[in-house]
Amino acid sequence: MIISPPFLSLSDIPVYDGQCARNVMPGGIVGSGAYPVSQAMGWHGGLHIHAPTNIEPVRAIADGTVVFRRDGGNARYDNEDHSTGCVVIRHVTEIGAQGATPVTVTYYSITQHLRQLDHDLPAVGRAIYRKDKLGLAGTIHGESDRIHLEIIAGDDDAMKLIGRRTGNLNVSDDGRSNVVCSQIYVLVPAKTLCYSAQPTGASLPAATAGDSGGENLIVGIHYAAGNATLTTYRLTGEIVGAVLTETNTEYDLYTEANTRHHRNTAGSSPSGWYELLRFGRNLGTDPLPANAAHWRKVSVPGQPGGVWINLNAINTKKFSDADFPHWAGWKLIDDDITDDNSRCDSAMINAMLTSPPQPGATTVLTPAQKTADRMQNLCRSDVQEKLAKTICKFPTEWAKDEVRKRWAWTRETGNPYMPSPLEDETDFTEMTDFAQKLCFWEDLPEEDRTRLTIKHWHFHPREFINHFRKCGWLSSTEFARSLSSAPAEGKTRAEALRLPMNAMLRKYGVVNSRQRTAHFLAQVGYETLWWLYREELGNAKHFRTLYEVITTAETEADYKSGLAKRLNLVQKGESEQASAARRSGAVDAKAKTMDNGLVSAAAGGMAGDGSRFRGRGFLQITGRRNYTSYGTFRGRDFTSDPNPLLLASDDFNACDASGFYWSRERANVDADAGAAAINVTRVGGIVNRGSATKVPLHDAERQTTFKSIWGRLNDAI
Repeated sequence: MIISPPFLSLSDIPVYDGQCARNVMPGGIVGSGAYPVSQAMGWHGGLHIHAPTNIEPVRAIADGTVVFRRDGGNARYDNEDHSTGCVVIRHVTEIGAQGATPVTVTYYSITQHLRQLDHDLPAVGRAIYRKDKLGLAGTIHGESDRIHLEIIAGDDDAMKLIGRRTGNLNVSDDGRSNVVCSQIYVLVPAKTLCYSAQPTGASLPAATAGDSGGENLIVGIHYAAGNATLTTYRLTGEIVGAVLTETNTEYDLYTEANTRHHRNTAGSSPSGWYELLRFGRNLGTDPLPANAAHWRKVSVPGQPGGVWINLNAINTKKFSDADFPHWAGWKLIDDDITDDNSRCDSAMINAMLTSPPQPGATTVLTPAQKTADRMQNLCRSDVQEKLAKTICKFPTEWAKDEVRKRWAWTRETGNPYMPSPLEDETDFTEMTDFAQKLCFWEDLPEEDRTRLTIKHWHFHPREFINHFRKCGWLSSTEFARSLSSAPAEGKTRAEALRLPMNAMLRKYGVVNSRQRTAHFLAQVGYETLWWLYREELGNAKHFRTLYEVITTAETEADYKSGLAKRLNLVQKGESEQASAARRSGAVDAKAKTMDNGLVSAAAGGMAGDGSRFRGRGFLQITGRRNYTSYGTFRGRDFTSDPNPLLLASDDFNACDASGFYWSRERANVDADAGAAAINVTRVGGIVNRGSATKVPLHDAERQTTFKSIWGRLNDAI
């Protein structure tokens, strides 16, 4: 899923630096502007956001289809103006896959109170893309340059997005493996043994540093910008002790995986260890010992400096941010089921807004005091933070036929949150007539009303966007849009490889940033002519004379025919005789570095290795040594005939071998360094020349390709 904020041109948009959205914005009866409840304790399914400027366009947050649009207008209520322009978009995307079955989800964004729609806004039923203009922010309660943004999903899609339908995350089983993103979490059972130094032998040392304490703990591992941060939580979300940082751990995962593999090679592979270190578990099928110990230094109660714990011990459980864990603050609110009105009667929300009793207090608060307490707490920034992580199920406020029933409670006397109820029919009708001018539910396509049902799930827009920006899994549309500069045939080939490509990008941490993804796709796309070539082209003689052995006669023939020059094998000003003498020795030397041919017999080389181990995969792994290295990494045989062909014929291998090379060569280091031309050149040097200090062939074309892909993936206009 690729998603971005509704305003993009300015980097200091208040709602996304956290301040604006954390303050309760006062308003009227229909909605106060805060999520998920108003000061009158009415449900409010979205967030009022202040545009950076009055000419800053509101943009689509993700690719989708326009399912409703209403031109800008004005509705006046209680002497305040409200813009009535509205756009509703159905977003269909993916967040993961189980084998060949993608996890496809549908959600909707509602942008209300636009003063005008953009003249290029697509018609209903037409596609719209992330960053496309919707229109200009309008007026809410007489205050200009504001929008109401709402993100919703029906039951089945919320289940796919969140991974459950109700309650806290079940910690008795591992979390989802088909959707995994961002921070990894491991539940460490109470009384888990701790060690003062990392155990490395086959048996544990006799002395321990005590245990983890009398309660279950959660260890979070977050990889970003090359480092890993390890945070220990209680199940309540409280952080235990210090947050520890492992410097360069992410960049060095390949090396560390090999180190741990060599300590215990039986039934093992570095690839299996790599996934254990990356995800807390092995999501793939490469070998990993059943008793593989995942030692990490973490904080536990009473030991803030850190102790070593096996995060893969038998009773540990594994999760990720994709599971919306409750210790990260997420709460599913679905207990307001007694009616279908807009009043919040949720006991869970009420508990979040009620101050805990003071120690030793005996006075019972009056209803008025309880009301004042809740309204005061609603304005607290820490409470707003907690409310922002609620995912709430309640009826839409945009159904015209339901308006009078929805707001009937505002007429009741004795409601402490409504000191001035709308007892008079004229006042109530004025309010409901105004509310109906904002409605659109009955105008949505039937398939969308059926998918959502009138009572559906609401997400805090900022938190939804921030959360799924961590995902990075590319849907079919997003992948095709990213590769807009590729030829049609290239896009078709890319789509056929999209699921194994996504899995590889996730495994090797490329998906952790869109900048990394842009670098990878640009280099691989260009290097393979948009996935046309899974292996180098040429006959047996070509590869023998390039990677194995060449005779003097052959070098002379190549010089005379011009082939050597076309392949850039002739040095400037070099004569035929000089070229022949130098090149013969150079091929021998190259074959030795690749363990190819009879010249490398001591390393297993044999005749035919030049062709046997030609460049394969999408980053062209070449030579017996590299094939052996990749086979060792995967715990599989890619050197015995006909297995070398698997690096090209098998989609997963072709993709994974590219990620293996990317990780082994630490390409993420240069990809993280920036999106400037020098960064593209350095990453290209790793891919094309084996070194970041070497300028790759066709550097200018690689620059153009990167700019196109990066322009699709970033948030720049």
